[in-house]
Order: sequence, then structure tokens, then C-alpha cells
Amino acid sequence: MKRLLSIVVTVCALACAVGFWMVGGSQFLQLQAGPEELGADETFGQAEGKYLTYEAAYPVASYVEEYYSGDPDRVKRTGYVVYDDVRQAFIYVVVSEQNDGRLENLMWNLGLAVELRAEKDMDPYVADGTLNKMEGDSLEHVLSALDESSIIEFYQSTEGEKAYRESYFSDEYGQIIADMCQGLNGILGQADWYRIDDGVVSGMEKGDIWVCILAAGFSLLLFVVRLISLFAGGKKKKIAIPAAPGSKMEGFFAWERPWVEEWCEYNLRRGGRLVSLLVVGSVVFFVVIGVLVKVSTEKIISFYVPLGVLIGEIMGVMFWYAQKGQSRAEKILKKHAKGIAKVLPSAAEQEAFAEDILKTDKEWEFGEKTKEGMLWGTVGSRYWVALHWNGRVMLVDSEKLGKIETETISGTVRSGKARVHYQSHAVRFYYKSASPKKSCDQWIGFDSKDNQRQLLALARKRVGENVEYMML
Repeated sequence: MKRLLSIVVTVCALACAVGFWMVGGSQFLQLQAGPEELGADETFGQAEGKYLTYEAAYPVASYVEEYYSGDPDRVKRTGYVVYDDVRQAFIYVVVSEQNDGRLENLMWNLGLAVELRAEKDMDPYVADGTLNKMEGDSLEHVLSALDESSIIEFYQSTEGEKAYRESYFSDEYGQIIADMCQGLNGILGQADWYRIDDGVVSGMEKGDIWVCILAAGFSLLLFVVRLISLFAGGKKKKIAIPAAPGSKMEGFFAWERPWVEEWCEYNLRRGGRLVSLLVVGSVVFFVVIGVLVKVSTEKIISFYVPLGVLIGEIMGVMFWYAQKGQSRAEKILKKHAKGIAKVLPSAAEQEAFAEDILKTDKEWEFGEKTKEGMLWGTVGSRYWVALHWNGRVMLVDSEKLGKIETETISGTVRSGKARVHYQSHAVRFYYKSASPKKSCDQWIGFDSKDNQRQLLALARKRVGENVEYMML
């Protein structure tokens, strides 16, 4: 089952890589090659479908292409009807709100008097995108915008006024606008109309292309890593025991190793499930955002889905490596060795402890396994030990024991806007002392009341009524 799940994850990673490359790979290659320059002798029809740069020098009308969802007063994209004096035709250039100021200023300057225009920046706006033929509603919007063009209206209203012609149409820019207006009927009858969406390559925005390709690349990397692990992960690594060969402590660590390995396998399986849920949850989250902001289905597929997969995979990998760091049996055993050495510093004490635990029957063992952790221990004839998944060690010398105290601890903590209830069951051990102690010498906590009772029953069985018991 574990191998089957690993194969499914590997195939899904490959499917994501291939799918996202199919969505944005062609556009990415065009983006890397860079836009072509539109040749002086090249018509719009000949350049149709090419990713190119275009110098928009004479914008004469504008139309709001798109507003931000939920904000009808904020423009997201604006289209400008631009006159091309070389081809004597109109072209429609669509720009985002970040760039529309440049074309707006240029169009305003074209309507100024000659002496004012001479002081203005009249450099053309350079757009880059794929040249596409216009059809349907888009073409109607262009024609409506031209009908409302203030530049064309002003020329037509002053056509017979020589003074106005000298003031507004006597320079290079004014003469081109005048020629355009004089031949307007013929230009409006052009057979085909074309548009360039600035920053859009074959229907995809540059940012969307990069997100799509990064998602494809990261998914491909995961596929390669997963494929290698499928073929190279079958051999089980031998775990080094943190004890001298032939010693009792070596036997002790060999005794506890099976449950440590069990925890590591469980934690990795759980981590794998959580990573899968994290990726799926991230995709659903971003798709819902796309639906709420009312973007097109194409935008959801080309941007929101790959963004969700990319962020989900990155977070999943980070979480997986954190889980993997917690699931190294050798690391846990080393922590246990340090914990035991802290309580029993001498080698002789450690050997006596190991011997006591190794000769204790299984009926004296106790433990607890939850979604978040695992512990395992035994109540020996003298030494009692509880070993935690995170390396913490609880070790009690029953010959020094004076009091055992149990307590159920409950309360609530705030998690965001909600209050979460918690409850745990503690067993505290106090050594004999001439003066009362405020804190215990050792303690162990359980999530289950039954596990607390089991440990207390084993302790009573070992020491009987030779120690004081206090139930809180």
C-alpha cells in the first residue's frame, strides 16, 4: 500500500509537469526567444500570430476593456485605437492600468496646439505581445471609440478653418492626424482589424506564463526525486546503536528500536497524507479565489491552478522535510542516550538500568500512540522508563520514590477567533526528601485517562503502599 501511494504521487507529479508545460510551454519558448520587430514592409496580416514589438505613436481613441471585479470605478485594462501611418490602418493596443498613462498622455498631447506639443514627450509607446485578428464585440468597441474620438471630432469641426489648421495640424504629428482624418472612410473600411495585448503572449500574460512554467518545473523535479526514491528506497539503512558493542545499553537500544522505527514509518505516512491534502487544499483555495473575482476559465487554468499547485508543493516539501527530520530513528536513539546519561551519568548505573529493563517481562510495558506523538515504556523492578518520540526520557529510580501524584489538567486556549478545549492526564513522581518539594522530580503526561490508570496500576504493583499516593 505504501509503495502504491508513492507511485500515485509520482505519477501525479509527472501529470502536473506535463499538463502545465502543455498550457504554457509554447508561450514560454516565445518569451525566451524574445519579440520580433514588425518590419516596415510587413503588413498586419503577414505578422498575424507573431509575438512582436510595436511602436504605438498615434493613439486617437480609447475604450475601457476591463474593470476590476467588485470595483466598477477602477479600470484594469484599457484599449487604445492607434493609427499606423506606415500601413495607413488602425490597430488596437490593450494595456494594463500600470502602463495606460503613457498612451493616455500621448493621445492628450496629439490634441494640443503645435507650440504646446513641441514641449511634450511624443515618443511612441512600445508594446509587446501577440498580434491577433479582431472579431465580434471587440471590433464594435473599436468603432464606437472612434465615433467618440475627440481628436477626429475636433479636426472635422475645424476642417475649413485655416487658423486652426496652422495652430493644430501644421507640424509632423498634426499632418499625420490630418491625413488620417481625410482618408478616414477608406481606413474604416479596412478588411481586417488587429490587436496587440501588451504583455500577453498567445493569450497568456507574462506573469501567468512564469507561474505555469515554475509549477511545471517544480513538479518535474518532484517527479525525478520520487522516481529515484522508488528505485533506490527499497534498501533499509542500518541504524547505528549509540552504545558500546556488547554492553547492556546496546541491548537496551536494540530492545527499543522496533517501536522507534514504527513511529518513524507512521510519521512519514502521516506526513505524506498531509502533504497531499496541503497541495489539494492550496489548489482549491486559489481556484475559489479565481471564481470569486470572476476571472475566465482560461485564467483559472493558466494561473490559479498552477499557482495553487506550486505553493502547495513548496509548502508540502518544507513540511515533508520537517517530518522526515523528526522521523530519523538514529537521531531519536541518540537523544534517548543523552537523556538517560543526564539522569544516570555513570556507565555502571546505565548498565544496571539496562539490565533491569531487559529482564522485565512485556506485561510491565505501557505506551500511548496518538496522531501527534508516541511513547513507550516499562516499569522495571527498580527503574521505570518512558521514552518519547521526540527524544525526551522519563526515568524513575523507584528506590528513591516517596510520592506519586496524578492529575487531570484541562482548560481552553484561544486559536484565532475560536477557543479550543484541551485535556491531559499527568503522573508525577517525587523522590524522598527532608523538606517538601514544590515540583516533581519526573513526570509523564497522557492524552488518555486509561493510559494514566495503566501506569498507576503498574506502579502500585511494584511498590505497593510503600509510597504516598495523591489523586488530584
